[in-house]
Amino acid sequence: MKKKIASVTLAAALFTSLLAGCGGTGSSSNSPAASSVAASGSGTVAAASVSGADTDVENREYKDVNITIYTRMDTSTKKGQWFTQMLDDFQKKYPGIKVENIMTPTESDYLDAEAVMMSDPSSMPNIFEEYGGSRVLDYIQAGNIVSMQPYFDADQEWTSTFNNTGWGLADFSDYGIEGYYGVPQNGYFVTLYYNEDLLKQGGVDPASIKSWDDLMDACKTLKSAGIQPFEMGEKDNYRFGHLHTVLNYKTYGCDIATKLGNDEVSYDGKEETAIYQMMIDAYNEGYLGTNLLGMDDGQEREMFNTGKTAFLFMGSWYASECEDGTHELYNNKKIHALAFPYVNEEYADNDMGGGNECYYVANTGDEDEIAASVLLLKYMTSVEQVNKLLKEYPEISCVNGTVEMDNYLLNEVMDIMQNSKEMRGDIENYDTQQHMINTVRNALQGIPTGMTAEEIGKNIIDTSKQYEG
Repeated sequence: MKKKIASVTLAAALFTSLLAGCGGTGSSSNSPAASSVAASGSGTVAAASVSGADTDVENREYKDVNITIYTRMDTSTKKGQWFTQMLDDFQKKYPGIKVENIMTPTESDYLDAEAVMMSDPSSMPNIFEEYGGSRVLDYIQAGNIVSMQPYFDADQEWTSTFNNTGWGLADFSDYGIEGYYGVPQNGYFVTLYYNEDLLKQGGVDPASIKSWDDLMDACKTLKSAGIQPFEMGEKDNYRFGHLHTVLNYKTYGCDIATKLGNDEVSYDGKEETAIYQMMIDAYNEGYLGTNLLGMDDGQEREMFNTGKTAFLFMGSWYASECEDGTHELYNNKKIHALAFPYVNEEYADNDMGGGNECYYVANTGDEDEIAASVLLLKYMTSVEQVNKLLKEYPEISCVNGTVEMDNYLLNEVMDIMQNSKEMRGDIENYDTQQHMINTVRNALQGIPTGMTAEEIGKNIIDTSKQYEG
C-alpha cells in the first residue's frame, strides 16, 4: 500500500512533547514557527542577535566562500548518493560557494573525529551532523554553535515545512538555553524485524512475542530447531548501546534517561545492573550471536538479509535501506516488523526513537561562511530536495515531503510507531557528561568477554571518575 511521505511524518508529529530524538532533551516539540523557546532558570544563553538583513541568506552575494560539511553519509547508499548530488546541485546554483564534503559513516569513528575537530576553532567544520544532548550542549556553552532561531523566525515558509519529529535535537531549553540550535533532517523508530519463513520453520508465532520473556522463549525454540535468533554486530559498539537503551525504556519508562542523567539512578545501581544481566543472560544462551565482537552492523544486516538469522533489532533506517532492490526477502515481503518487546507491560508504549539526524552550524566568526552554511541547510531541507531523497530512499523525515512511497516494511514500522506514547534517543545523551555515550558503549563490550553485570557498572563509574578527576 502506498502512503504519502507527508502522512508518515505527520503521524510522527502527533507525539508532541514526547519526540526527543537520539540525544535530544525532550523538553519541547513546539516548532519555531509557533514561537521562540523561552528559557528559564539561571545560566541562560540567549540566541545570537542577527539582523534582518543577515538572515536573508538567499540574496547575499557569495564570492570565493569555502565551507566544510561533516556527516555520516555513505556514498554506497542511495541516501549518500542523493547527498552528493544535492551538494553538486547546490554549488551549481551558488557558484560563489565551494563545499568540502567529509564523510565518516562509522558512528564511533565519526564521534571521535568530531570531538577532535570541535576542540579547536581552526579545525571546526562549518556544518556537522549530531544528535543533540550533552555533546552539543558543551559546544553551545563554549559559543561554538550558531543559533538557528533568527533564521527560523525570518523565514516562516521554510520553518512551516518541518513537522515535530526532530525539534528535540535542536532544543536545549532544559539546560536554560533559548532558541533552536540545529536543523533537523530525519527521524527513526526502533523495532524488532523478523523473518517470516524462519519463524514458521521454527514453530514460533510472531503474534505471541509481546514481552522480553516471550522473545527469550522464542529464541530458545528457534535455537533448539537449529535456527540462530540474532547475530548482533557488536564490533560496532552502538549495537549493545541501543539494546541497553531500549531495554531501559521498556523496563522503567523513558524517564529513566533523565534519572540517570541527573544521578538519581546510578549506572552501577540495581536498576542498571538488572539491565546488564538481561543482556548477559541472552548472550550466554547464544541468542544474541556467535561472534559479536568480530562482526559489524553491516555483516549483521547481511546475515539477516540472507536468511541466516531469524531476528534483527534495529531502527527504521533498516526498512529504508531495503529499497535498494537487492534484498530478496524484502522483495518477497518475507520480512516484517514487531514492536520491541516490553519488560514491564506498564511501559510497553515507551520506545527508542524520534529525531535522528540534525545539522549544526559552527560559529567560525566569518559571516560569509555562516550565511553560506545556513543557505546549504535550507537548500538541503527544502521540500524539493527532500522529495528527491524520499523518492529514492523513503524514511521518517523531519520535513513534510509530498511524494508517495511504496515501502511496506516502513509502513509497518510507522503503524507500530503510532502506538507509542513516549520516545527518547540514546540514554547516555541525557547526561551532562559528554563522554557517557562512549563510556557506556565501551563497557557493554565487556559482555562478550565474560564481565559480570556488577563489573560493567563499576567500569562505567570508574571511567566517569577519571573524566571528573
